[in-house]
Amino acid sequence: MKIPTRQFDPVRKVDTTNRNLGGRFWVFSLLAFFFLAGCAPHVEEQSSTRDTEPTDALLLLRAAVDRQDWHETSTLSRAVLLQHHDNPDAIELTARAAHGNGEADVAATLMSDACRVESFSNPTRLKHAVAALLAVGRVYDCIELLESAMLQQHDQHDIRRMLYQMCWGVEDRPRAIVHGQYLVMHRQFDVDLLLEISATEARTESSDSLVEMANRHPRDNRPLIAEARIQFDRGNFDQAAELLRNILQSHPDHAPSLALLSRVLVNSGSHDEFAELLMSAPKSVESYPFFWLAQGDWCRAHQHHDQAARAYWEATQRDPDLRESWSKLSTSLAQLSGSRTDLSAETMQAVEHRAVLLTRFSHSRASFLKTGKKSRSAAIEMASTLQDLGRLWEAEAWAAIATTLPEEQSVDVDAVRNSIIRKLRKTTPWQTTANYPALNLDLSNLPLPQISPDALADPKDRRILFSEMQNAADIRLTDEANSRGLKFFGRTGDDLDQPGIMHYQTLGCGGGTIDFDLDGWSDLYLAAAGGTPPHRDSQPNSLWRNLNGEFTQVTTPSQTGDMGFAQGIAVGDVNEDGFADLLVLNYGPNTLLINNGDGTFADASDRLGEDESKLAWSSSGAIADLDGDGLADLTILNYGAGLDPVTRECRQESTNLVRACSPLIFPGATDCFVRGTQSGQFVDTTLAWSAIPSVIGRGLGVTIGSLDTEPGLDVFIANDLTSNHYWSQSSHDDLELRESAILRGLGSDDRSPGQGSMGMATGDFDRDGDIDFYITNFVGECNTYHEQVGAGLWRDQTALQNLYAPTLPFVGFGTEAIDLDNNGILELIVANGHIDTYPGEKAAPYAQLMQIFQRQSSGGYQALAASSECDYLHTPHVGRALWTLDVNRDGLTDFAVTHQTEPVALLVNQTRDAGHCIELQLVGRDCSRDAIGATIELHSDDQRWTVPVTSGDGYLSSNERIIRIGIGESTDDCDVTVTWPDDYRQTYRSLTANASWMLVQGDEKAFPMSPANP
Repeated sequence: MKIPTRQFDPVRKVDTTNRNLGGRFWVFSLLAFFFLAGCAPHVEEQSSTRDTEPTDALLLLRAAVDRQDWHETSTLSRAVLLQHHDNPDAIELTARAAHGNGEADVAATLMSDACRVESFSNPTRLKHAVAALLAVGRVYDCIELLESAMLQQHDQHDIRRMLYQMCWGVEDRPRAIVHGQYLVMHRQFDVDLLLEISATEARTESSDSLVEMANRHPRDNRPLIAEARIQFDRGNFDQAAELLRNILQSHPDHAPSLALLSRVLVNSGSHDEFAELLMSAPKSVESYPFFWLAQGDWCRAHQHHDQAARAYWEATQRDPDLRESWSKLSTSLAQLSGSRTDLSAETMQAVEHRAVLLTRFSHSRASFLKTGKKSRSAAIEMASTLQDLGRLWEAEAWAAIATTLPEEQSVDVDAVRNSIIRKLRKTTPWQTTANYPALNLDLSNLPLPQISPDALADPKDRRILFSEMQNAADIRLTDEANSRGLKFFGRTGDDLDQPGIMHYQTLGCGGGTIDFDLDGWSDLYLAAAGGTPPHRDSQPNSLWRNLNGEFTQVTTPSQTGDMGFAQGIAVGDVNEDGFADLLVLNYGPNTLLINNGDGTFADASDRLGEDESKLAWSSSGAIADLDGDGLADLTILNYGAGLDPVTRECRQESTNLVRACSPLIFPGATDCFVRGTQSGQFVDTTLAWSAIPSVIGRGLGVTIGSLDTEPGLDVFIANDLTSNHYWSQSSHDDLELRESAILRGLGSDDRSPGQGSMGMATGDFDRDGDIDFYITNFVGECNTYHEQVGAGLWRDQTALQNLYAPTLPFVGFGTEAIDLDNNGILELIVANGHIDTYPGEKAAPYAQLMQIFQRQSSGGYQALAASSECDYLHTPHVGRALWTLDVNRDGLTDFAVTHQTEPVALLVNQTRDAGHCIELQLVGRDCSRDAIGATIELHSDDQRWTVPVTSGDGYLSSNERIIRIGIGESTDDCDVTVTWPDDYRQTYRSLTANASWMLVQGDEKAFPMSPANP
């Protein structure tokens, strides 16, 4: 029978003051103080029917308590307890006496006894007992008391809420969640409860009050797990491990601490200690999904994919709401799919679909929070997604919440809510499993994890390679922009060093390297803004010609001074005529500049076919032949839609000053895939190529190339605060794109549904022959190192590469992987800078230091100490875009950086004792001329390098098209094998080192170009 609609009236507004016990134990401590100090009602006002005629001892005790004669109460209390051990009022009176004698711990115990004697029938007394226990820091005794109460008094909803939040506060989700679900299913919910139940990614509340609980009750330090969780979320694994070890020293069977320590040890690479921990772990820890996630991560790191899949599946059985468990299970099953015939495509799709839905829910939840818990559309998005997940009670609760929020014309609350109610029955479980194949998946036939301290190391471990690499040279970088005549300041507005920065002004301006005159010297095209989108009232962009290492502005004669609100620059041969063209990405209509080959450019923006009525905020772009027809196509990332970011102000509460808004309060926009045609026109094929993601992104960084082992080009997009996108070809006939970032392990880091991702570096970082990624993120989110561990599958290896903690305090924007010393190993360079500045900022500063990470012989990375000769690296900047070029053609890679509060910098590489290199330029014939998607394999001596030919190059920028490969101390001739985008494979033998070569598809020999001069 269906539940009557009248049972689902909009949820009443509940006063949630002091509900969040995880951060507000102080309230109960104060309550205990006033109660036990005698400010609560006298006992005789709430006397029990068990004691019709008080004894002399009880009367005397009451009188002694009233006059606060605590010495006399000490003797009388014993007599009263002997005579009235079953009278809750009498026991409570002895508790007050104990408190007056300074025996607060005894008082708390007596109050608990009073509650048990009356089977917890008096909610007021129970609350007083809770307060008394918390006053002395006995959190876990309080939890056990409340659990006993719930066994006998199911309908005391306020007490159950207290129990739920206490369990949640001490990081015991399995113990808490059943009570939270009970409350929702019995209509005892509010916004805070619903948000708490779904807070599965990281701890969101302070640990201060729980630390105080541990200080009050030193014999029980289990509350410190709250602080350990915070340290774990921040990547401070050493601090988290120390706290947890201390807890387990006195409470060795504390399952939540064991589960969390398991994760800490695996994430920090302490695999042997983790294996030893498992040998003595009690069976109770198996109820915690964190325990299974840790085992899965250990097995995954040791290439035991079947055991990893089993562990992740076990985690989903403990808690089907954890996105991380499903996304990791999806990736593990993908790694197993080639070796197991019992894993059907339908199974794989079901698991991936659930991971995607949980990710979508997390994004909607984040949007709801960013709008101040007032967005009806975000609440309905959550309700709809929960309905798709089979969590109908939770879905109806959010739909009910939506009815209480401000109306939005585009949101039909009643339709969504009624569709949920029609499916609800009184017997409906919290999680529906029928018709949800992922929840009916049985992987118990896979082997359980076999974890031991003497397990073999990861076969992909490259420590031997790195221990034998050439010693890193003394890297030196000098900002030579001024001395080389490059004087340009492209920025998004004036006074960006002052508070009041609007959201649309935060991204900065980009640029790109273009040899527009084909003289072999890298020229620069730099973006500018400063006006008001979508108008063309900004400062003009600027083209700078490189003449023997000196720059001259040629904007006016080249006709390249576009005045749109420019963000990113894409460089590529759009019309396949051998001359590189320019695509300018604007907030407003984009601009296409075709190189005429005579030093001038023609504005061909009308060929883009953009619908100006659909105003988009474009950011980055890439030029590459996606459909393999030999003609360049365009990929245009869109950060948002409409003009709200230009006009809407967000203000800091403490000062009422305008500051940059959260991106989540503005609508995102679908990225555009635009196909090139023989007529020179471009056609928007986003829909035709099925390139509409399940969650709209806010695109900022992009790379296009052959990024996995499958035929066809791939598009990897870094999104701000939403999951990243990875588009690949799903059909060998007509082009159809499929998005699979979550399945491939690239949706975000291991634990977040979406990060503030911006920049992207691409390369074979670990020299194992496949392509890895490095993504820059917002403050408090480490930049993420994604290592390709299988064909088209990546793993977050940030912590194991020693890259987690160093980037947490920074806001990373542009990034590149550059072999600065030509020793054959790529460095990671990051331009940092916050989005705005305003008084009272306690987080990261606005201007921040650039970071350079260098690979060590152990295989991990270490921040490079800045040379005393490089002022730029010693000075904080508000960095934005970063891209490569070789300014002076000396065989060392240089790079340019744009800023919000200072002119563009040109970091010229002056590294001493650098290694040798070889330079390659590819020219396609049967494929597109730029040969984007080709892969280069270089062999020199006994060394091998794999380099992709890519377009996009990350954040708002385009790198030089020359491929430069450092080969260290070797001067031997090199063999180069090129796999062209159409899969044609060609080898060029005995190419001289320290030289530049042009490789033309189909030609047997390489053509020497002007040599590099290392």
